[in-house]
Amino acid sequence: MKSKIMHGLLGCALLLAIPAGAQMPAGMDPGSLGRSDPMPIRPDYMRTRAVISPTIHPDRRVTFRLNAPEATDVRLTGHVIGARMHWLSPDRTLPMAKGADGIWSITLGSLEPEIYTYSYMLNGAGVSDPGNRINMVEVPGDKPAYYDPQDVPHGDVRMVVYHSKATNSVRYLRVYTPPGYDGNATRYPVLYLQHGGNCCEYSWMEQARANMIMDNLIAEKKAHPMIVVMALGARSGPSEGLGPVDSQREGFKPPAGRQSNYDPGNLFEIDLLTGIIPFIDKRFRTLANADNRALSGLSQGGIQTVTIGLRHTDVFHWLVPMSAGAENQGDDQFMEISKDIFANPEPLKKNLKLLHFLVGREDVLYQPDKRLAEKLQSLGVKLTFQALPGMHEYKVWRRGLYETAPLLFR
Repeated sequence: MKSKIMHGLLGCALLLAIPAGAQMPAGMDPGSLGRSDPMPIRPDYMRTRAVISPTIHPDRRVTFRLNAPEATDVRLTGHVIGARMHWLSPDRTLPMAKGADGIWSITLGSLEPEIYTYSYMLNGAGVSDPGNRINMVEVPGDKPAYYDPQDVPHGDVRMVVYHSKATNSVRYLRVYTPPGYDGNATRYPVLYLQHGGNCCEYSWMEQARANMIMDNLIAEKKAHPMIVVMALGARSGPSEGLGPVDSQREGFKPPAGRQSNYDPGNLFEIDLLTGIIPFIDKRFRTLANADNRALSGLSQGGIQTVTIGLRHTDVFHWLVPMSAGAENQGDDQFMEISKDIFANPEPLKKNLKLLHFLVGREDVLYQPDKRLAEKLQSLGVKLTFQALPGMHEYKVWRRGLYETAPLLFR
């Protein structure tokens, strides 16, 4: 069964790649690739991408569809299914129903206005929606949301290439410059904003619309105009699309250095402090001092904010860890990697202008984050702690950026 599905998908991809009006080379059958026996072209190949999904209904119900006529089990997953997506849930899926035409579907709602992530489980394997690359659906409200593009001046998001000496790789930085940056000589404070463990430097743009959030806040004069830098937070390897991934090469050996994205002194920490920050200060018009430099991030980026930021209050005076994740090890790992901070909290008391913890109220990391904050408070460190409705999800982090960006550089 799996073999048939794979042959079908490969054949469909080949057909879609042939320009309209072009003829397939004589004797070439996309379904026969890798086969010694010919296989006829199935009539449902060309309609695979014709299924419109998702469909948003006027009452804010949403219907999801997947054309998978040979599948025996298709399920919907992602934060669109609500509380069932909690980390501790035994089955984080909802079953879809198969129609006579081979199209599986499910309708949810009415849903609250929000941007939801989703994907499918097809015979136990995770698959994306063929017609929706980013696998997100926005359920609109009665008026534009704080993350929607509005009729205000917009900043730019630049793809900047830099050579990371610490990780021995070439990487992208996503750099947001505020509206009017190119038309003046102003210098700006910088927020370094880190992604989570499941993706990369563009996550805050594609999944959270960080640029739209910043545009709207700046237009409303709620946030100070600032540069926002988003870097790849992994310890080694290039950004996607910038060369082969070394770890996939046979015989690969990790580069020398701390092989953790969290522990103090890891390769990303070295890259950030000795490579990225000097590069940004040279390339852009920054206010190059700790008073005008902030560090924040979600999940993996949250624990990076903790491990890097708390140890380098001479570099960052503003810290906003969001849903700080530590490989699901929670409180024990937080406490272990923060022992030196607990032993000498004086730099935090002296230097930090803001330490603001933010986490979802239903996040499995709520209690570990709270205990870490309480431990720091018991040592006399001033901080604030905010819990928002939601789990370990972008609904929390989008809102978190919207509410914490105005706190920076005041």
